[in-house]
Amino acid sequence: MKNNFKKISSKSRRGISNIIGSILVLALVASIGSVILFQGLNQINAFSYDLSNFDNTKNLALQEDLLFENIRFDPNTNHLLLHIGNIGTTETTITSITAVKIDTQELILDWDEVDSIVQIEDYVFLNQTANLSQTPFIWNSTEYSNSDYKISLTTAKGNFFSTIARPFNT
Repeated sequence: MKNNFKKISSKSRRGISNIIGSILVLALVASIGSVILFQGLNQINAFSYDLSNFDNTKNLALQEDLLFENIRFDPNTNHLLLHIGNIGTTETTITSITAVKIDTQELILDWDEVDSIVQIEDYVFLNQTANLSQTPFIWNSTEYSNSDYKISLTTAKGNFFSTIARPFNT
């Protein structure tokens, strides 16, 4: 039998061989893919940077912790003496202090511009005059000595701390 298969020469074929076509497609995909990859990595880095800046301020606010070490109602005056300690891990700035007589909701102290800095593991002593409305305007009077008071303070980072105290613990 005679072999009817003709040998096709590679010189007579037109077009691109499979290997060269694969290399061209790979080069095209690699160049476009690398552009997309680097653009995506840049966007992820920008997002991470913004997120770290946001978290930094939030983390500092979470590290604040203040303790009312002592509250003294000076008996023969209308002075309120506060010892406030910083037991957190960041420096704290106290911006405002309020005191409310709980049974009548009378605002007896509203100090908005405290601006007192409390260092880490340190304390601050604050002395403020209360606005007592009943005579004789002293803590030792029956109008004020038998009530509870809610004392609250706000920090520059937006945290709020409060306690309840009674003069002379009767």
